[in-house]
Amino acid sequence: MASLTKEKDRNSWRLAWTNSNKKRRTMRLGSLPKKTAEQFRVKFEELQGVRRGGGSLPQALSEWVNSIDVDLRLKLEDAGLVEKVRKITLKKFCEEYKALRTGLAKATITRDRQVCDLMLVHFGEDRELASITSRDAEGWTFWLSSEGNKRDLNRTTLKPNTVRRRTGTASQIFKTAIRWKLMSENPFDGLAKTVRENRERQKFISWQDIVKVIACAPNLEWAAIIAFARLTGARVPSELHGLTWEDVDFNKGEIKIKSPKTKHHGGVHTSRTCPMFQELQPYLKSLSDSVQPGTKTAMTSPVFPIVCSPQINLGTAFTRMIKVAGLTPWPKLFTNLRSSRETELLKKFAVADICSWFGHSPAVAARFYAQSRSQEALRASRTPTVEEAETTITVGAPAGAQDVKMGAKAGALNAYQQDSNNHQRGKEHQEKDGVLIGNDGDSVGAEGMHQWTILDSNQRPPRCQRGALTN
Repeated sequence: MASLTKEKDRNSWRLAWTNSNKKRRTMRLGSLPKKTAEQFRVKFEELQGVRRGGGSLPQALSEWVNSIDVDLRLKLEDAGLVEKVRKITLKKFCEEYKALRTGLAKATITRDRQVCDLMLVHFGEDRELASITSRDAEGWTFWLSSEGNKRDLNRTTLKPNTVRRRTGTASQIFKTAIRWKLMSENPFDGLAKTVRENRERQKFISWQDIVKVIACAPNLEWAAIIAFARLTGARVPSELHGLTWEDVDFNKGEIKIKSPKTKHHGGVHTSRTCPMFQELQPYLKSLSDSVQPGTKTAMTSPVFPIVCSPQINLGTAFTRMIKVAGLTPWPKLFTNLRSSRETELLKKFAVADICSWFGHSPAVAARFYAQSRSQEALRASRTPTVEEAETTITVGAPAGAQDVKMGAKAGALNAYQQDSNNHQRGKEHQEKDGVLIGNDGDSVGAEGMHQWTILDSNQRPPRCQRGALTN
């Protein structure tokens, strides 16, 4: 059992207990209110019980340990009641983290390196990892949006979606620190990480415009790259890197596309099969005839060697060709090609088939890729969009009679419709023992029952008419 005693200073407390070796030990708690010191003693005894029993800390107790001052936590560590937190600088941790991230896609490794570099610039290389708080993380996101652009010489700001992506990567990095028991909580929890759709940067790129750009391509390979990106909607450059001539089947009219982005999910996410669309075949055939895969070129050779060259920037070269074609470069050069193709195909094929060709879910397709086109709205306003209904209701002047037409029964129903006060209907048709009875005492047939049900599905008349019906 632990006990509390006051020191000379009336607000200072000392905690005393007997350890596992039956030695009496003490701990100075400092200046605390009596109630707070008593709560500390209760939690301290809970920690002792857990450690003696060899169990793991309950969540509530673990949260309490993480919430106390650093000096008190260090004293609990010295007492052997909580695990010691390894002190490490941000730079050292980033180096260890990047060293273990092997076997991943090149783009993923580059992304991790960029985010680590940005954290080192903002927080400092010698900053202790565990000292980074939620307030510091939030400040980092604001700094990113205003000064985080290190690639574009013309501006320092970053788009909101870029900030969200990098915040999500930073959160993933700090989750690793928690697993390594280098810190107790993630400072990036609660910050915006989900990428939102940006309709302002979407643009539909027609096939006619792409044909103009292809005409400015310097060689057959570039012409095939542009056509391939627009017609298959492949992710550029990641899904063009691993494409070999073994993946191109002219006989079946299919292309096997490997997806580094979704490879870590395994199974069907590793690769997908895409049709060799009719418009694409001439470009791939011309390129195949020039390199002759299987004879002059190995079948395992890349279809687009330019994509694998580190000396060539695809975006810069593509932008140059767009300008030569007399067009204005659009935002998200290759992403909008993918989006345009998916929007185009959604008008002709089933969503499930298109999503299997593009390698994502229908929800992703609707949120990020499918585009709304102004010409479609114009076409919808000039084209009938619904079939002619079987039931039509023509309403005349507000004070006039209503003409209701329902197939062959229109004449019979008009008589009921004109009787607006419902008194005659109540006298002519009354219910007895669950059977509809006419005014002649005979039961109403199926046709009459059908007409009466249409006119008054609620067989009980309004309260104000019950007296009139029973008179």
